[in-house]
Amino acid sequence: MVKIPADWLARVFLSLRRSALNDAQAVAAELRPFTEQPGQRVPVPRATVLRTELALRTELARAEEPGQRARLHEAAQLIRARLGTPGR
Repeated sequence: MVKIPADWLARVFLSLRRSALNDAQAVAAELRPFTEQPGQRVPVPRATVLRTELALRTELARAEEPGQRARLHEAAQLIRARLGTPGR
């Protein structure tokens, strides 16, 4: 389990939910229960966090708008920091 702030998870959830990709929307649905405790750090299964990172990377590669790319890049960096993995 990885403890992540629920407020931050809500932002990632919204980014992935807007995706046109089914995989990203599936990860968003998986994150939804963890976003319902604002202001708290909630334990999220490591496998869910890894799937979230992959979905964010895919969205980042597809993003064309600079603002969207910046938000997705920030989210991907936060995920890597929580997992303790180096950036790519």
